[in-house]
Amino acid sequence: MRPDLPQFVVDPEANGQIRIFHSNNWIGERQTGAHWGGDLPSGVGHQALETVKGILTADDWDFTPEATKILMLTHRVLANEQGYPSLPSVFQYAESFTAKEHPYIEYFVDELEPACDAYADRKFGVMFEALGTRFPNIRKHNDKNAWADAMDTLMTLRDQATVGEVIDHLGKVQRPRLPETIWKRERELREFDRSGEETLPNALLEIEKLRAIQYSEIKALRAYHSGFSPFETKHGVKGAEFENVLVVVGRGWNRYNFGEMLELAAMLQVPAKKQDAFERNRNLFYVACSRPKRRLSLLFTQSLSQTALATLEQWFGKQNIMPLSF
Repeated sequence: MRPDLPQFVVDPEANGQIRIFHSNNWIGERQTGAHWGGDLPSGVGHQALETVKGILTADDWDFTPEATKILMLTHRVLANEQGYPSLPSVFQYAESFTAKEHPYIEYFVDELEPACDAYADRKFGVMFEALGTRFPNIRKHNDKNAWADAMDTLMTLRDQATVGEVIDHLGKVQRPRLPETIWKRERELREFDRSGEETLPNALLEIEKLRAIQYSEIKALRAYHSGFSPFETKHGVKGAEFENVLVVVGRGWNRYNFGEMLELAAMLQVPAKKQDAFERNRNLFYVACSRPKRRLSLLFTQSLSQTALATLEQWFGKQNIMPLSF
């Protein structure tokens, strides 16, 4: 993969294994769109992952978190596995929720959810610390009661209500107060004239979609960002090693298309205008593939051209590549 960075195993006599699976034999309708085009639908992607796990388990893979790490170079399958399947359809760019680039997601994951966890543990000082300066002064006993009532309701809403219902509750009780950025977006959405010819701007459309999903998906997203998961993306794995690694490769990234990267790798010389994107994709792919100590498996949920498959055969050996039947 990277001729400029040769690697060698610690023990050349050690037993190792590599298995590559692709989904080209699936004949259903694949996803469309700039960032999702060619990938399996979410449910089918989950089915493909379960099929591969079954094959590998029969081949003596141990899928306990201590033995195997699943790395996701795709976001829709990851979202489905992690409990936030609606978020990829809310945002135009996956980084809005995976990298917390959207202000709502940043607030929920980095501020509101930690505060709720602290409240559940009765650590009120930690709760207010998580909220920063966005809470009213507590001057009398009634203030404490008002906070307790507001937080008790919020704790229930987090499990049972939509994101919009949580936001409306916070806007009503102001315990805690919403950031000004969210107040402004909510006001713009509420005041938008839907009777005119102008269509709802994409930024407001995303908020409208986000308000409709269950807040429990936000809790699941926060759990993923906190590392309470056997799944990982590119974050946090560079330099780490695991006994076994299963890499799920697909679409859903704004800046990555691994199928195209494999096609470019087959060229004698990568076009100059594609060089940066090729190296970015290849380097991340390399990081994922170099994490296992003993066993590596790759599952491609995106369709692959014959050129891309030829690159895989060159890198991993034709005998180690098989199409999935599911």
